[in-house]
Amino acid sequence: MRDMTITTLKNKLEKIKRLKSIYTHRKNDTGIGKTLEDLLGIKENNFRMPDVGEIELKAKRLDSESMLTIATKAPQPRGVNKVLFRNYKYKDRKNCYCLHSTAYGTRYNNRGFKIALEREKIILKNQKNIEAYWPISIFYEVLKSKSDKILLVFAETVGKRKTKNEQFRFTKAYLLSDLNIRKFKTAIRNAKLKVDIRIGVYRSGKLKGRYHDHGTGFRVSSRDFLDLYDNYKQLI
Repeated sequence: MRDMTITTLKNKLEKIKRLKSIYTHRKNDTGIGKTLEDLLGIKENNFRMPDVGEIELKAKRLDSESMLTIATKAPQPRGVNKVLFRNYKYKDRKNCYCLHSTAYGTRYNNRGFKIALEREKIILKNQKNIEAYWPISIFYEVLKSKSDKILLVFAETVGKRKTKNEQFRFTKAYLLSDLNIRKFKTAIRNAKLKVDIRIGVYRSGKLKGRYHDHGTGFRVSSRDFLDLYDNYKQLI
């Protein structure tokens, strides 16, 4: 690894891209990163290259719409998702209570939600004025790198996610540097970054009918994610 150059790295990534879907090397959320590390022969997600410098490796799953979940975080104050669920829940086609809603920065959605950037917080505006927000600082460690550059690799997935049956097909790789927080804030305001609220109830088992928070995700298209950085270069 010490002697790997950008050309060598690119060649390795090209070979990985030509592989068929690869079963995860670890059956949880970090499986995608572990699998890519093993394929590249990297022991840790940070490594140094003589012609590039220090690099942090990040591997991300893409869904069918090429959307990227950059963070999953419940809003503050603690427990407010339960409050939102009690006030805005509805019954789905299976007659189960749920709250599935996507909030944007440009308009209110059909549940009366909208996100707005105020005083370094992302505020979830709602008709009942329930206080719910995310400090923008939670994204810094997700988006920023402690290294000079980020090697970001996207993968399509097959099989149930985060289990031993999940498979990856690594399709694109970019070398990124210089995160621009101003661009990130602009993405919130112009709805390129959206918030997916996914709350429901357990459908079976001992907890059937009980509250179940599936996680609130911040999602952006892979193309718009790249534009959050001042510099990027596609390797494959």
